[in-house]
Amino acid sequence: MAMSDASRDTTDRIRRVFVRSLHVNLREEDLDYEERLDEVAGLDSLAVIEFVTALEKEFGITMEPELLRLDLVKNLPQLAAYVEKRVARFSGSKPYDS
Repeated sequence: MAMSDASRDTTDRIRRVFVRSLHVNLREEDLDYEERLDEVAGLDSLAVIEFVTALEKEFGITMEPELLRLDLVKNLPQLAAYVEKRVARFSGSKPYDS
């Protein structure tokens, strides 16, 4: 299954946020698109919080706590799909408009 341009862009941004927010000792290019992020860097609960916070800032979204499971956060393709859904939802609504 080919990844769409939007998915590739989203995945690239997630990889960049992952490397920068967790200060892992590798380059963004070293993360495979199908990589399980917990296999690259041990994700403890503090690392997950830092990573999620950085993702929310990067994409201008709020992640739903009840859907935030470790298996979602550590799986790059699933996480990219989730982030795209949240971005679409947030861009479609403008809660601060008068």
